[in-house]
Amino acid sequence: MKKLLIFGETIWDVYPDRAVIGGAPFNFAANLALQGDEVHLMTGVGDDDLGEEAARIMREYGVRDDFVFRVPGKATGKCIVTLGEGGVPHYQVLTNTAYDNVAADDAVIDAVRDASFDVFYFNTLAQREPVSRASVRRILDEVSFGEIFCDINIREGCWDKDSLALCLSRSTIVKISEEEAHVIAGAGLIDGSLPLDRALEKAFPNLRMLVYTMGKHGSAAYDFGRRAAVFSGEPEQVKVVSTVGAGDCFGASFLHTLLAGGSVSDAIRFATERANVVVAHTEAIPPVFADEAREKGWIH
Repeated sequence: MKKLLIFGETIWDVYPDRAVIGGAPFNFAANLALQGDEVHLMTGVGDDDLGEEAARIMREYGVRDDFVFRVPGKATGKCIVTLGEGGVPHYQVLTNTAYDNVAADDAVIDAVRDASFDVFYFNTLAQREPVSRASVRRILDEVSFGEIFCDINIREGCWDKDSLALCLSRSTIVKISEEEAHVIAGAGLIDGSLPLDRALEKAFPNLRMLVYTMGKHGSAAYDFGRRAAVFSGEPEQVKVVSTVGAGDCFGASFLHTLLAGGSVSDAIRFATERANVVVAHTEAIPPVFADEAREKGWIH
């Protein structure tokens, strides 16, 4: 069993009739915990009802909460979802919320260092405000990890060139979607005339692996050290109910398999299978995952 520290946002998608917990780091952490890993989520929640409920759900999924901070005066993260003409959703991600204000002071850094984590995860959205951005940088500068996994996870208005550059320059494994690849090239961080894998390897020698997702066309993993590439092919066709959380599940399942000693081929196959389960459900964390974890004694 590996020990992971996941840094980033806990967000509630608030619809007119309900609220659903999410955020890429939250989903990533939950998926790993439900596969039996020891997962600690570093995030911020407010002193409000949504913060209380978020903490309860973390415990339910087996996510450790020793780095979940109550941030005075800041609300738990929300994304207000409204439905426009034809049912097309509009998303308003609220700013300056609790997860934007996670401060990594000396005591926090000491606690992270003492915990001896195998893996650190972060993304771009967690860097959108100064406090959490500084905390990510301090953790990367002052604590050593065996692997640093970054899911780029670009959201409109919630990233900039500096946050993207930090992701690419400090990770050992990076997950990028087909849509996000164009943003990286457009930001001038890689040579857009080269294939993505070659451009990233050339620009960021710290990277040892690229995980590249292409939606219904499948995914690929490029192992730079071994000069090898593995392609999933088109995944089994299932009735798609919702794609929310599928990418987070894919990344978590891929990483889980690698950390358990599986091959890249094993990792991409297992990740594809798990993501296919997600898209067939309305929930980002399908109940079947929690049922399996209970059967195996990983959660109660």
